[in-house]
Amino acid sequence: MRIVTVLLATVLLVGGLTPAEAQKLEVTEVEAWLVRDPQMSAQFAVADQMGYFKEQGLKVNIRWYIAGTDLPSMWGAGNIHLGTATATMVVPIAAAGQAIYSVAPQSDIAGVQQVVLGKRAQEIVKSPKDFEKLKVGMPKGASVTMAIQGMAKAHGVDFDKIQFVNLSPPDAITALAKADIDAMAAWAPWTFRAVKETGGKVYFTGNRSYVTGKEEPVDWLRVHAGIVASGKMLKDNPNTMKAVLRAVQKATDTLNKDRDAAVKIIAREMKIEEGLAREIMRYNVYTMEMNETIYRGMGDFVDFLHSLNRIPQKFNPETVFYTKLLKDVNPTLVKWESKTDVK
Repeated sequence: MRIVTVLLATVLLVGGLTPAEAQKLEVTEVEAWLVRDPQMSAQFAVADQMGYFKEQGLKVNIRWYIAGTDLPSMWGAGNIHLGTATATMVVPIAAAGQAIYSVAPQSDIAGVQQVVLGKRAQEIVKSPKDFEKLKVGMPKGASVTMAIQGMAKAHGVDFDKIQFVNLSPPDAITALAKADIDAMAAWAPWTFRAVKETGGKVYFTGNRSYVTGKEEPVDWLRVHAGIVASGKMLKDNPNTMKAVLRAVQKATDTLNKDRDAAVKIIAREMKIEEGLAREIMRYNVYTMEMNETIYRGMGDFVDFLHSLNRIPQKFNPETVFYTKLLKDVNPTLVKWESKTDVK
């Protein structure tokens, strides 16, 4: 052990760095741009409020904004270097030729992407094929479309026979209550409201199905929220980024081991009721494990957004992942490794 330590110190000194300098934060204060919801930013809120960033010698100034769809235009201005995002946000930025890298996952959020059957549909749908008879309200081009496509493929449902009505989630709830539509497809908290206010019933989610009458895990929608950084951030401040990852990893542990404390923080920071925060968090899987499913999910979104003409051309999804820093922080979390170099 002593020989290894001496050799490591020698290598660092030859490279011009002492061990302390090799881990020294390049900057001690950064800005993080976060969507104000439990899917996207739960760990950052917990790490901030519980002092985990401070323990790493780091001050993170949180900049909250409302909708993830705003990130591509904001990123394009060149002023954002650290934040949280899903593939829906990353793919358009990368397709526009801008440098963005997913450095670590935070949560599997497919569970809050849900299809809710109205009262009439609950009587109509006796088998999956009966879903073809329904009128479904949902925002056109929403990612939950992929969950419906996954269900259709799994159960031999003709996707083209389903009638879709372009409705925002609030309007879909109203239409469901009036029986103008038979089902709605959206995400939390709107689907929770639909169940509560209209007597609706969750038929399936992106990662959980009740189609056969029993609860079963599925992978009909692979969508994850993760930490993203610019190429400049990764090249100039790798030690600072590792400090961020260590703090977020500790926050992830808190989320999973002390849910009560986490719920209080998240409800306060996200400005929602504790009961709603707890319910939303119940459907999310908080983990920083980088695996092939996350990579495949990014590829799914490349194909999906290209099919909608939202990106001009497809690209290799591996190019938006940079796993080296997460591997340095905790190699056990990296089950799938990207070969991407930062540009």
